[in-house]
Amino acid sequence: MDSQNQLETDSVEAATNTTAAFSALIQTATVEFLSSMQLLAERARFLSNAEGLSLALKQDSQFLYCASAGISDKAGTPADAQHAPIATCIATAQPISVSTHTLQGQLVKVAIPILRQHEVVGFFEFSANRSSFSQADISAVSAIAELVNTAIDHMEAAENAQTRILEARQPTEIETASPQLWHADSRPEVASKPDSAPMPAPAPLKVHVCQSCGFPISEGRKLCVECEQDPHVPHLPEPPLLAVEPEQSWIVAHGYTVASLLVTALVAGIIYWLR
Repeated sequence: MDSQNQLETDSVEAATNTTAAFSALIQTATVEFLSSMQLLAERARFLSNAEGLSLALKQDSQFLYCASAGISDKAGTPADAQHAPIATCIATAQPISVSTHTLQGQLVKVAIPILRQHEVVGFFEFSANRSSFSQADISAVSAIAELVNTAIDHMEAAENAQTRILEARQPTEIETASPQLWHADSRPEVASKPDSAPMPAPAPLKVHVCQSCGFPISEGRKLCVECEQDPHVPHLPEPPLLAVEPEQSWIVAHGYTVASLLVTALVAGIIYWLR
């Protein structure tokens, strides 16, 4: 009976530890997801040269802003999906641009959908005091919308990890379940193995960023692809592959030896003259 109680206690403790581990995993994945959304919003604003940009994702039955950049500070607030250009963007699943006149001049607003399995799951909304955004600006932000899907895939994988692992373990646990004992277990107890030493913490990842816009880049690069193609961004000079030191003259290289010989000859001459 004591063995059965111990097994039940161990099972409950293992389940509790597993739940806590998955909760920590989901919490970490959520923080990384929101950080990724903020990074993508900053990147989209930089590429489009917008004054303000917000990124909204669908949660339940409404759209909520999860990141903003520039003069926009809508993060954490619900989006107004009833007016243009957002309403038209959601309905048509196409980039929509609307231009209006204000006291500061002409204001253009653009909404670009984020599609997932042919369904609008979010959008980029950005604006600027100008006549319009170019097609290159809209294409650049549309490309970043594809990266949002990748971040959502990682987030959903973290949320579904616990269910998938438990489903994979279930047949094994049923097959290896020990039968209930109606008497004292005559088998000798096996001493539990000591806990292994904790794994060392991984070294912090060194992130290389563009020296112009700050976007993460691969090792060995100084500018991102967009900044390299931008004629207004100054290109940094590349260091020479094989630096050659300037060659010194023979006199400079052997100056100490020549001076020693001259001093010796002068002393010898003085001694000879004094005799």
